[in-house]
Amino acid sequence: MMQSILGIPIPFLVLGIEIIILLVLILGWIYGARRMDFKLHHKAVWFVVFLHILTVGLWMIPIAIARLTLALSNPLLYWYQIVHDTVGLLAIGLGAILVVMFLVKGGMPLKLLKKTRPFMFLTIGTWIIAFFLGFYWFLLGWFP
Repeated sequence: MMQSILGIPIPFLVLGIEIIILLVLILGWIYGARRMDFKLHHKAVWFVVFLHILTVGLWMIPIAIARLTLALSNPLLYWYQIVHDTVGLLAIGLGAILVVMFLVKGGMPLKLLKKTRPFMFLTIGTWIIAFFLGFYWFLLGWFP
């Protein structure tokens, strides 16, 4: 039997949270970063980091570990899971580096912003790729 929280199957709950993460990232970028409201941008980023730690730590990593042998036994069939996991870990690593860089440097130095901007786009890009591959994986699991 599928595990659920409040009657909602966990995969649907995780997908819903990931969609919220995507929307908050978009809002944080449009209304925060583009308008140079860095306080709003940081609130959005911290909210996203918190939610993502929950979804990745409590659901995605255990599922990926449980399915690792299956995926590696037939990588051509499970390419999307392997790429999703790899790109997702890359996005998390890039995001962690960015967060640490801005925690170490107090304030919001314009020089640091300009240097890290390409890495921010790379992080968001890899996360979006991982998101869509995860969504594809979700669809395959529910609608084979």
